[in-house]
Amino acid sequence: MTVADPDGVEVGYVSGEEPNVLVLGEGTAGRMRLGRRYVRGVVDNITLSGPVAQIFTGLNVVDSDGEFVGIVRDTNEADDVLDSFIVEDEQGEMVNVLMEDVRSIDEWVELSVSGDSLYEKG
Repeated sequence: MTVADPDGVEVGYVSGEEPNVLVLGEGTAGRMRLGRRYVRGVVDNITLSGPVAQIFTGLNVVDSDGEFVGIVRDTNEADDVLDSFIVEDEQGEMVNVLMEDVRSIDEWVELSVSGDSLYEKG
């Protein structure tokens, strides 16, 4: 089942469920957990509670070591698919975080990579 915002921007496809979390597989996100707090409805697909740029903006981002990376300031979409988050780090620099590097989105965004590796990709 597809997970998308009300504007049709896809986040991924549900591959499993856990208490309070949808496990998304395939798509740009690879395998990621999404908190049900963002789900508004389930009909033919799963609709998020608002546009991805609005509901994820302001979330704290932590790396695979649990270290603070920054705050989500915006999103990038490619062909109606959520591609990445634009994250402002502690020095005010904007870093592009690809969805393939995101492990989970719930109370914060948890990455599957170290914060240092984000700068190596750029």
